[in-house]
Amino acid sequence: MRALPMAFLFSISVALHGQVDSLLHVLPTLPQDTSRLTTLTEIIKELVFTDPDSALVFVGEFTALAERGGTTLQKAKAHNLAGMCYSVKSDYGTALPHYQAALDGFEKAGDDWYVAMLHNNIGSVHKEENRLDMAEREITTALLGFTAMRDTLWRAIMLNNLANIFRARELPDSAAAYYDRAVKLLVGVNAAEHAASIRYNQGTIEGDRGRHHEAIPLYRDALRILGDRPEDHLRSMVLTEIGLSSLEIGELEECQRPLLDALAITVAGGFKKQRAAVHRGLAEYYERIGRLDSALAQHRAFTQWNDSVYSEEKSAQINELQEKYDSGKKDVLIAESKAQLERRSLTIKAIGIGALTMLLAALFAFRAYRVKRRAEASLAQKNTIIETQLREKELLVREIHHRVKNNLQTASSLLSIQGRSITDEKAKEAVNDSRLRVKSMALIHQDLYREGDITGVRMKEYVQKLVTSLVTSYAMSERVKTTLEVEDIALDVDTAVPIGLILNELVTNALKYAWPGVRTGVLAVKLEREAEFLFMHVADDGVGSDALADENSTGFGLNMVKTFASKLKAEWEIEQNDEGTAVGLSIRNFKLAH
Repeated sequence: MRALPMAFLFSISVALHGQVDSLLHVLPTLPQDTSRLTTLTEIIKELVFTDPDSALVFVGEFTALAERGGTTLQKAKAHNLAGMCYSVKSDYGTALPHYQAALDGFEKAGDDWYVAMLHNNIGSVHKEENRLDMAEREITTALLGFTAMRDTLWRAIMLNNLANIFRARELPDSAAAYYDRAVKLLVGVNAAEHAASIRYNQGTIEGDRGRHHEAIPLYRDALRILGDRPEDHLRSMVLTEIGLSSLEIGELEECQRPLLDALAITVAGGFKKQRAAVHRGLAEYYERIGRLDSALAQHRAFTQWNDSVYSEEKSAQINELQEKYDSGKKDVLIAESKAQLERRSLTIKAIGIGALTMLLAALFAFRAYRVKRRAEASLAQKNTIIETQLREKELLVREIHHRVKNNLQTASSLLSIQGRSITDEKAKEAVNDSRLRVKSMALIHQDLYREGDITGVRMKEYVQKLVTSLVTSYAMSERVKTTLEVEDIALDVDTAVPIGLILNELVTNALKYAWPGVRTGVLAVKLEREAEFLFMHVADDGVGSDALADENSTGFGLNMVKTFASKLKAEWEIEQNDEGTAVGLSIRNFKLAH
């Protein structure tokens, strides 16, 4: 499920679209003094979120005028505008000193509103760089400031920003409480879209925790808050999650209508990424009700649109890399020009010292310059080749993982469809077990091409997704509580795949046999590293399985666990008593991601 965060950076809102040209015509007619600052501010407001590099050019002029004859407040605004531009460019290391200088200026000028806003902007930088304690402290200070000024809108925005911080800390209950407070304030000031987006965020928190019954009312409240507003991207996202959550809890009659409504909005609005998500939900819905032809059609549509989105994202990454390369090339040319001017100046001064000395020095300098230039050119050429090869390799690896994930997902869908037509329960169970094994491998490749690190699998997120998926697949969400203790480590793919398959078998075995009838219980999964060992422990409080305890069992699943345990050089033991079954593995042959 996808969250819809509200922006931290609100010190200037973009309200005047399409007026840059007219403002640029006005600017040359103004005197070269601080009377130009108002017009410069409007131009920067227009450009900062769409073309921050161009905005920085006008920020430079604003800063020069403010430093030459402006007030303390105007100088502080110059730093704030510069910080905004660098924040939009994700250059947080450069943005932070500008924000801190702006805060100092606003405090000296006594402008309480801007002081609160700068605490918010500084907090935004800390959050983006994952300094969550510092971010919370700054945003809390901003909240106190806006509360004292009785600025309801900005108070609500600060509450939302604090909720996002708690969510990043994986404290969903605290995040939900702050979201509730923000929604109440936003509804009170008729900020319906912001209020609805927060309700949507709350729904995704509950959904991520597997609490879909609690998520659906939050999504429906988001629709209520939106009211009769024109169909937009937010409405399509809310409707999609209502359909997917209904699907998760088996309320099929409540699933189709929201997904079809969401599909109509995404088609009309051209929301490709969201459209892919809707097609995927509809594919699963039609599978559930036995309309297999419709399921395959929806799955093909999902693959088509998902590949389209991925291709566009890949093209955007390539363009971004090219822009950075071109910008860096310009900087090198400027630096070379400056160096040449400096050398010429030194040469002219040296003429007065003596012709002979000048000649010898010039010859030596020219020789050293040529050697240096050849070395620099060779190094720059090698660096360019290396960077290009690295970019191509990364894009190729992402594409490979993407294709592997799609193929595994297609295989899982075909196994699911085939299983519906099998009447023999043993064969049907075997096909379903195979589908879940394929799905466990697809999760690994899905994370690899989506995340920034393509060299390893983040085990904490992977184990949570795998266990949640298995519990949901066996319809045990209401009967089995899961507790996960997984160290936040990244493993090499060759290690993560066998561990994922072993975990899949152990959790599946518990879900199938530990709690017969309507029994309830607890499933505990632990994965942690200690010295040269990686320890995995899966325990349940159920009645146990004779097949798992029998070392001579010929079952496919148990034999597969033994095979992969041998590959990982793992020692494993099974404890089974009246309190349940526990399986522990001590893995020696594992590799961390580089």
